[in-house]
Amino acid sequence: MRRAAVLFLIAKETDTAKLEKLVEHVHEEVDAVTAPEQARIALVHKHFPKFADYDVIEYDERSETVRYHETQHLEQYLALAEEIGAQS
Repeated sequence: MRRAAVLFLIAKETDTAKLEKLVEHVHEEVDAVTAPEQARIALVHKHFPKFADYDVIEYDERSETVRYHETQHLEQYLALAEEIGAQS
C-alpha cells in the first residue's frame, strides 16, 4: 500500500494531492484493499505517520491534502524495485 501511494505521488506533476485521489488510486492498485474506506483508514492512521517520521510526506487533516517531499534515495529504490519486479 505504501509503495502504491508513493508511486502515485511521484508520478504527479505537483507535490500535493488530495487524500480522496490517493485513496482511489490505492484502492484500484492494491489487491488486498477491498474498499476505499479501508485504504483511507490505513493511509491516515498507519502509513502517513510512518512517512512523516522520515519526512517523506506531510498530511494536513483539515484540508485532506498530502504533500510529497522529493526523496532521491527513495525514488531510486522504487525504480530499482520496479525494474526487478518487471524481470521476474
